[in-house]
Amino acid sequence: METSSNTDTIGLSFTAQTFQKLAPSLYLLHHLQSEPPTRPSLRTPKTFRSPTLHTNALSHAHGSAVVRTGDTAAVCGIRGEILGLTHGEGRMKGKITVQRNTEEGIRAVEDEDEEITTHSLLVPNLELGTGCSRDYHPGPPSDFAQAVAERLRSLLIDTTSLIPASTLRIQDSENETKAYWVLYIDIVCISLDGNILDTAWASMVAALRSTRLPIASWDPDKEMVLCNPDKDLYRPLDMRELAFTASFGIYTHDGEKTSESWILSDLDEFEESVCTERVLVCVTESGKIAKIEKGGGFTSGMETIATCIKLAKERCNTLVDLCKRAS
Repeated sequence: METSSNTDTIGLSFTAQTFQKLAPSLYLLHHLQSEPPTRPSLRTPKTFRSPTLHTNALSHAHGSAVVRTGDTAAVCGIRGEILGLTHGEGRMKGKITVQRNTEEGIRAVEDEDEEITTHSLLVPNLELGTGCSRDYHPGPPSDFAQAVAERLRSLLIDTTSLIPASTLRIQDSENETKAYWVLYIDIVCISLDGNILDTAWASMVAALRSTRLPIASWDPDKEMVLCNPDKDLYRPLDMRELAFTASFGIYTHDGEKTSESWILSDLDEFEESVCTERVLVCVTESGKIAKIEKGGGFTSGMETIATCIKLAKERCNTLVDLCKRAS
């Protein structure tokens, strides 16, 4: 008597969206292992999203810019206010004298930009607008927004020193500082699809470059600062060379025999949830590296960092050209 056995095969099929939610890492891996490697956004691994940049979008601000990269968009508005000094502060207030040992002996060096920190002359702030993403709701600033705002402040003041203190001083005829311009830099994210830091920073740099302040002078008779209301005479800020950031994610897959890794430029929201290893490079207009920041993971070697630097320089050149054409 013959016995036959039937094997029932159950096949499961999912839509791409369901597959992405059930196994996000595997979903990204399948895209990167295709020929040629392609991300879910149809970009190649090292391709950035195309940026758009517009300045002077806000009529009541001294400077403004709107930057959009893919579905991430940020609006930056800058408003200048005058900070008066109390009697006796003058030009020496806020400066720090550093003693440095040199071959000629000990010499004193004054930190000209220390006033920016001691008087809080640059005040950046980031707000995640209502509806910019499904993950953020109305209410107090989230920890994420405050962390990004602090990174923006550090880049502006500690890393690039884009704005010298001299352009914010209001002096009398004897070159004694009587007051300062304080720049309140408010950035609102109106759409968030990953990598808000690069977009917010680009909007800040473009807005600073477009800023025009009234001509302010010290009146010794009235003992107050007077501003010329003629907008045709507004002056731009003195700025050091421009600098822009480029962020990357490192996606690593550990196979049975070998390990594969990909450098992903300008992560979107989905890719940020998968990639735990990040690299940020800040490059100046002249090609100098202002900052390299790495977090998470252990797979990035010098070759990976060198590739990120090369891509960051290309991205910086693109944004510098956009910024100069916009203003």
